[in-house]
Amino acid sequence: MTTNRALFLGSLVAILSACAHESRIERAYDGHVVDGRYIAPQAYAAFLRGTIASAQGDPKGALDAFDEAARLDPTSAEVWTRMGDVRCRSNARDEHADRDFARALALDPTYARAWGAKARCALARGDAAGARAAAERASRTDPTADGANVLLARTAPADATTRQSLMALTLTASDPATAWDALATWAKAAGDLGLWSRALVELARVAPARRDEIAGAAEELAGAGEAWEARQVAAAAAQDDERPLSGSHPLAARLALDEAIARGDPSAVSQRATRVRLPLDEAAGRAFLAGDRSMAHAIASEAASADPAATGARLVAAASGGGDLLIAVSHVSPADGEASAAALVAFALAFAHTTSPQQSRAVLSKVPHRPIVGGDDRVIRPAVLLAWRGSFPAEALPPEGEVELAALRGEALADALTAEGQRVLDARHEYLALAIARPASARARVLAARLRGSTDSVVAAASALILLATGGSVAPDEPKAMLSRDGADPFLAVAALGLAKKSGDQETARRAREALRAMGAPSRAGAD
Repeated sequence: MTTNRALFLGSLVAILSACAHESRIERAYDGHVVDGRYIAPQAYAAFLRGTIASAQGDPKGALDAFDEAARLDPTSAEVWTRMGDVRCRSNARDEHADRDFARALALDPTYARAWGAKARCALARGDAAGARAAAERASRTDPTADGANVLLARTAPADATTRQSLMALTLTASDPATAWDALATWAKAAGDLGLWSRALVELARVAPARRDEIAGAAEELAGAGEAWEARQVAAAAAQDDERPLSGSHPLAARLALDEAIARGDPSAVSQRATRVRLPLDEAAGRAFLAGDRSMAHAIASEAASADPAATGARLVAAASGGGDLLIAVSHVSPADGEASAAALVAFALAFAHTTSPQQSRAVLSKVPHRPIVGGDDRVIRPAVLLAWRGSFPAEALPPEGEVELAALRGEALADALTAEGQRVLDARHEYLALAIARPASARARVLAARLRGSTDSVVAAASALILLATGGSVAPDEPKAMLSRDGADPFLAVAALGLAKKSGDQETARRAREALRAMGAPSRAGAD
């Protein structure tokens, strides 16, 4: 234990000597009593203020306090380390941070915490080699330091050895949050989405304060087409946290609700809806769209009984219980409030079977409802298919739905959806939009690499469109393999049809057209 490490105040309680004349002092550090040099109470107090300000996200306040501590105690390597760390976190290119680290290491060249902070700063600058060199010095000085070992793993090659090292750290690290965070960061960078989601679930458990960040990651997983993983991560983010998730992360709130629906327990679904602050007609509609009409009817009926003016609940109850759908929708009044988007689309699926596309579209366009959340596959996909058949108002679709509908119709897209820097879409829908509008663009190539290996049908359709537009060759079995993945998925059928026509596979082209007609595709879509 070095002399200056006695200054570290993560969770320690200082026991200042009553006698200011003594040159040594005992303090509690990480649960142990350690011996260190005497520190003036004024310097100690300034250091405490800096530590608190830094933890509260106040870099200016932290630097002012650390600067005062450094003036009162200029021989403290910890103070200079903290100043450099705060500067680098605020601005990774701040040269003053380098001078602070140099000052700390000049005072104590074996101070592992300074080497670790220097390594983190180098990594923030994109200097992997510098980060690894500093992390190696930190690890040699203190082999038990979690931070140094994590940095070593993060700067190691993306191979099986690094993966095993990071996973081992989750078992041995004194700070589990640091280890799981490192594993999550590495897994995401390595493209191991399954491991990324697992690490995020564990991170939510050991670091609940990072709930919002983890919910955002769940939405990112959904945007890459990893629906199951996204739901598990969203559920972990929602667990044991009373703050409303629907306001800050509306998609993650719905993914968490879907995870509860998949477990088939209506009471758990109602509890989850309450926790993430979503109305019960959202839960009922999502259960209907997930194929569980019994659960949908139970939740919707209960909600409608509690509030007869609940438009969405009444619509889902009618759709799932065999009621007269036309009568149910004719009783909708703007004074009753808006239905959730999930409730509207659930009702639309049932209603479209009872009337013409024109009447269905006209009636549904008059139902007051909340907007469809971007990236919400459970609601967007059936809404797009209904709009493709003419039974649902296309203007109710979010941007992702507009892109899907354009792909199915073979139409152009609005410039706003494909403009450079206009990131209104998740990754796979941006890829599909570029496949339609700019298939040879550099951004399309970046997304192709990022989404490589995805089994999502939107990604498959986008890849097929790019191949067709850029003159790529089609493997003989590719159209048949595309169609056999799921003959009821319109994106795969459209992609298979295009690939089959290019390769001359007339049998697969015929089967793709038949599949499209069976899905209720407009006649022109099935005949292309």
